[in-house]
Amino acid sequence: MTGSTSCAEAQFPTDAVEFWGATASQYDHVSRGSGKVVHVHFCSSCGTTVALTFERWPEFPAISRGSREDPKRVSVGSHIRTAQTGVTLPANTDCFRAARATLDGQARTPQRFAAFGPCPPDTRGLS
Repeated sequence: MTGSTSCAEAQFPTDAVEFWGATASQYDHVSRGSGKVVHVHFCSSCGTTVALTFERWPEFPAISRGSREDPKRVSVGSHIRTAQTGVTLPANTDCFRAARATLDGQARTPQRFAAFGPCPPDTRGLS
């Protein structure tokens, strides 16, 4: 979906996000996990992913950290992974094996690891 093995993004309420400059192009991707559409917004000149918007959560766009004026202004508060390995996270970061909520809106319980280090591999695949 991003052309990479992973992506770093931060989610904000729609009214807290403003884009300017050229209009982004859009690719629609159907999530294997939810069956819902993920709208990938990207620069039509270079192909860089700028943001994701979601059929499932239209009120919370995900802004690519590299596309922000100051990417360091956003700290890591949680991590969502599917079959990803080799990711190192700060201690006490919420780690989810799939989306933070089930399709019916129930919150999932995150895993938390006390020490800075890699997330254990997920051997269950998508859930």
